[in-house]
Amino acid sequence: MRREPRRKACWRMGGEEGSGGGENSPVPPPFSGTPPLQAGSVVKARRAEARDATALLRLVAELNRDQGDPHDRLTAAQVERDLIGNDSAIVMVAESEDGSLIGYATAHPTYETGHAERGLYVGDLYVAPAHRRQGVARALLGVLARHGHTVGARHLWLTAKQDNTAAHAFYRRLGSRGENVVAFAVVEQDFLNLAAEQPR
Repeated sequence: MRREPRRKACWRMGGEEGSGGGENSPVPPPFSGTPPLQAGSVVKARRAEARDATALLRLVAELNRDQGDPHDRLTAAQVERDLIGNDSAIVMVAESEDGSLIGYATAHPTYETGHAERGLYVGDLYVAPAHRRQGVARALLGVLARHGHTVGARHLWLTAKQDNTAAHAFYRRLGSRGENVVAFAVVEQDFLNLAAEQPR
């Protein structure tokens, strides 16, 4: 969880009622609406595996360093156990032609009560600087969305810090709608204090 306020935007991917690939179908509906990934863009995005832990750790550290967050607390063993090997976490990675990792995305299931539907909350989305603007981030979100659709999700929650205007513009190009929110996190000793409170 990022500890600074981030802007939340929702990308709805469900089809119109009655269209192919609707609410109960594991197959997404036919394309309509926002432009798809540009023809000729070839990016391999897939579910992360245990063998990716060390390379994934490097990308996680790069993201956290870029965001001004701690970047040296996580180990490769924790990445393998807590992210890749955790059934409640979804981790996708993007590969270059030589098989090296160039980006990743993490997500976990969520539920939107206002729309009575399941979705995925995207925690991290990162592409190495040398590979940006080549369709990598879109491919990562696409594979997340396809995975989510097969398990009943019908939206992605996407967040970015307030000054990350490049992320805001990218999310809008996906067809998402921005929504101003103020995020709070109860952390460290405050979290422990809250957890220790006895029910009254």
